[in-house]
Amino acid sequence: MILYTMMPEEMVFPTLESEFGKQSIVQVNDMELLVRQTDTSDYEILRILSSNPNHFLNGQYCPGQKISAHLVCGSQ
Repeated sequence: MILYTMMPEEMVFPTLESEFGKQSIVQVNDMELLVRQTDTSDYEILRILSSNPNHFLNGQYCPGQKISAHLVCGSQ
């Protein structure tokens, strides 16, 4: 089946409520990131929450990358 739509994937296939509990917004090097805690107490970057284009060019903080918990300054 092929679904042609302009709607984002998150609206068509919603995420389970338990997955939202693992997500948080954290500060890393003056940059806000939406992250998900993994099983090994590290974090996986889901989204960069910034309006600075230079933050998106930094390969160290791309979505899908893992960062260690000691880099995280705080969560909201």
